[in-house]
Amino acid sequence: MKKTLLSLAAAALSVGAFAQATPSPFWNIIQTGNFNGTTPYAGVRFLDAVSANDVWAIGYNGLAPNENYNWFSRTTNGGTTWAGGNVYADTNTYVMANLDAIDANTAWVSAYTKATQNKGAVHQTTNGGTTWTNMTPAGGYTNNASFVNIVCFVTPSVGIIQGDPVGGEYEIYRTTDGGATWTKVPGANIPNPLNSSEYGLVNIYTKYGTNDIWFGTNNGRVYHSNDGGLNWTVGTITGAVVGVNDLAFTDANNGLAYAYSGTTTSPVLGLYRTTDGGATWTQVSPLDPNMGLNDIAAITGTSWFASAGAGTGNQVISYSTDHGATWNSWGGSNIQYLTLDFANNTTAWAGSFADNLGAGGIFKFSGAPLGLNETANAPRAFEVYPNPTSGKVKINLPLAKQGCDINVINMLGQVVRTAKASAVTAGETLTLDLSDLQKGVYFVNITVGAEKHTQKIIVD
Repeated sequence: MKKTLLSLAAAALSVGAFAQATPSPFWNIIQTGNFNGTTPYAGVRFLDAVSANDVWAIGYNGLAPNENYNWFSRTTNGGTTWAGGNVYADTNTYVMANLDAIDANTAWVSAYTKATQNKGAVHQTTNGGTTWTNMTPAGGYTNNASFVNIVCFVTPSVGIIQGDPVGGEYEIYRTTDGGATWTKVPGANIPNPLNSSEYGLVNIYTKYGTNDIWFGTNNGRVYHSNDGGLNWTVGTITGAVVGVNDLAFTDANNGLAYAYSGTTTSPVLGLYRTTDGGATWTQVSPLDPNMGLNDIAAITGTSWFASAGAGTGNQVISYSTDHGATWNSWGGSNIQYLTLDFANNTTAWAGSFADNLGAGGIFKFSGAPLGLNETANAPRAFEVYPNPTSGKVKINLPLAKQGCDINVINMLGQVVRTAKASAVTAGETLTLDLSDLQKGVYFVNITVGAEKHTQKIIVD
């Protein structure tokens, strides 16, 4: 069923209504999506960063957010240049439901049928968007109750198409050969809908690694597969009776969800956390005012999350280091951030709106490395203590190393202290004096050969 983008619609209707935009100092590399040429006020609806160089995006008309669209764009050089075109030959056959990219040349889109608002198809490109081929399973999504919500690949070979229930069973197809053939997942492998009115939602899904996939429903339930879509379990976000609005996971267990309680006419957005892969959820309350309400994303390779906001009073881009309990603004003002995605903990993009000449609209992360480049429960490769500190800090490297470079970076991405050790033995402790620095948040960045490790510290 078509997702109702409440926050996105409110933002899109207000294009150009805000004061002078000031980019965040951490997101100040401004790029132009070039959707279907230079289009004024083009917005970014879907964004998929598959590597530090390769990013795909779907665009739409920011002045008419409900107008159908078929624009895509991509970069293969980290955003230095973007170029795109149309996924479909017209805007009357399909409405795009989601984008899932594989690499620089290969991407998938799912869609439902515009005229009847049901059924649907999936299309693939393997030549950078020059051509798109219909890869819908034979006989799939032809029932009047059918509705394609997402296409999702956890590896270039293994992927799923998730559709609404037909005959009391969710219509999910799975491939293990890159979409050449599809097999319908047996209903016995999928928990039944909660009732006859439950359905999936457009673009409400996420994935982690090569096995884990999640998708949300309008009844506040989250389906999870840990084997690439073959078998499924389901968890309930208690009270989220209006539906799930976004999902993000930093690993197979730890995730966040936006979900609505209240009623369809008076929905109330809440943030929820899981530590068991989505089986159970706990509400994070109250909502931090620095949390963006339009999109959440896992910061790849870390236990941190990022959020983006676009509505009136919520034009913010921020990050959380404590699983959503608190959010730290990256700064900037008067920018409507619609969506964001991370290739790794140093490279990310956030989508917004182009200006009246079609320039800008995409912001690339330009700050220091984020988080610990590890999973949530992995041991740290080094320790910085005490933290917070009012002066000297000690850096303990528990493993033998052949030397390291140390940079202390402020919140503007500036290196404010450097140190170098030509040889470091196991258990050696190094000392840095930071007593002359201004109070605030800093990042200690340690490079040992090809390894890079980052830890946040507070000078108080």
